[in-house]
Amino acid sequence: MYLLQNRNSVLFSFLFFGLVVSSQTIINTENMLSDLDESVSYSLNFQGDLNFGNIDLIQFSTAHQISKSVNKNLFRLLLNYDYIKESGSEISSDFTGQFRYNYSIGVNSVFGFLQVQNIKSLRMNHRYISGGGYRHRMLQKGDNYWDLSAGVFFEDELYDKNLSTQQQVYNWRYSLSTFMKHKFSEKFFINLALYYQINTSNTTDYRLFLEPRIYYSLDKLDLFIDWTHRYHSTPYIDIYNTDNSVNFGIELKLF
Repeated sequence: MYLLQNRNSVLFSFLFFGLVVSSQTIINTENMLSDLDESVSYSLNFQGDLNFGNIDLIQFSTAHQISKSVNKNLFRLLLNYDYIKESGSEISSDFTGQFRYNYSIGVNSVFGFLQVQNIKSLRMNHRYISGGGYRHRMLQKGDNYWDLSAGVFFEDELYDKNLSTQQQVYNWRYSLSTFMKHKFSEKFFINLALYYQINTSNTTDYRLFLEPRIYYSLDKLDLFIDWTHRYHSTPYIDIYNTDNSVNFGIELKLF
């Protein structure tokens, strides 16, 4: 769910249902992308689930974004936290922080970023990445657009710290991605993000992220459904290489 504050509105989204299977390392910042203006904006995403009785489950996640634009420069800080506890066992307690910079060149931009991350469900103690690239607008018609992006980044990953299976991984990766928004009608539209990250020294080691989100807009609220697919061709420890999640939600326009 989202609480988006800018010059015009605040949105609040209630999560209806989620099917979540762990998580992979690619995160999508596109859904929380703020318009390039002269204001400071703050975005909040929060969702949770409590079950007691035959099922003992506590699950919540929260995401925050603070952004500031100055002329053609856009600065963004994103903080995410996910927690899952089932039957007294902590399954997930994951943190992601990312600082991102974009410099606008017309409708195109260059960007750089720094990211820190841990994912307990993947037994990942840390992931530090830094890199940059270029984003190019291929098509635009009204509110509809299609962008392509290319870049490179360095990653430092540590798995199973202090265990006999400890794995320390250092890689350079190429990153290719595409982003699209298409309005089928005044009330019905889709956002789509696709990321492909490939090891520069081993082309069989790649990661894939796909997230389409479909919206239906009503008078004072938006309904949405999204599906997230994450795939790592060669996991570094004995875990599944595929994760999926499906979510239904509502966004209310408060003002």
